[in-house]
Amino acid sequence: MAKESVLMSGSANRRYSGFTCYAALCEHKASNIEEVSYQILLGKDKYFVSTDGGGERQQWFALIREDAGGVDPEPTDVEQEPKLKRLLNEFNNAEPGDANGDVWDDFAHELLKATPEENIKRRDLYDGAPLISQGWSRGQVCICGDAAHPMMPNLGQGGCQATEDGYRLSKELEGVKNTKDIEGALQTYFSKRIPRTTAIQIAAQLGSDLLVDFDKMMTIPLVGPFFLFMTQVSMPFILRFLYTPEF
Repeated sequence: MAKESVLMSGSANRRYSGFTCYAALCEHKASNIEEVSYQILLGKDKYFVSTDGGGERQQWFALIREDAGGVDPEPTDVEQEPKLKRLLNEFNNAEPGDANGDVWDDFAHELLKATPEENIKRRDLYDGAPLISQGWSRGQVCICGDAAHPMMPNLGQGGCQATEDGYRLSKELEGVKNTKDIEGALQTYFSKRIPRTTAIQIAAQLGSDLLVDFDKMMTIPLVGPFFLFMTQVSMPFILRFLYTPEF
């Protein structure tokens, strides 16, 4: 069974997104939490995302466009906070700014300085093409969650879609009376879930890619204003689709 699961998820053709991600949940009440619960700071080749974690906690993500495989130095007596040092430089809030000349909002530094070094985790981000033709099952074995539809985290839908998968899978298996019916139930589970997860995978990938190039796109005559207008008009419908569960 484990072998079948690995083979199926392996066919997802994992794609390095181009971003490495630092993330943490810090014990801190954000200074603007009464006005803003979700915030994105944009810069050239990087962006910083924060969201209310509840209970006077703040979750943040710092995404930086660079090659995969980067590793931070281990803490030493001389430099005890290598990840934090890098992030404070990457999101520099004082002139002359970061390496690209961007001066970042103080809010990024507020959250970074409230986070202990040991709480900061780093990982390269991978997504993959929807498994429309490959399917999510072989025989009586199936996959779900990130194994079936790996996606970028900027829509906050990875865990949500895994939960929806689990519910739909349980409902399809609920009606199985004989083991010979399992394969059919798994195929039904796949056919009911694939349209929604495909749309969200694509939206997450596009959203991440467009965020860091937003300023550049706005400089293109006609294209920039049209993109901004369409984004504003479509956003209520996109959000309703994303955050209305379909089981």
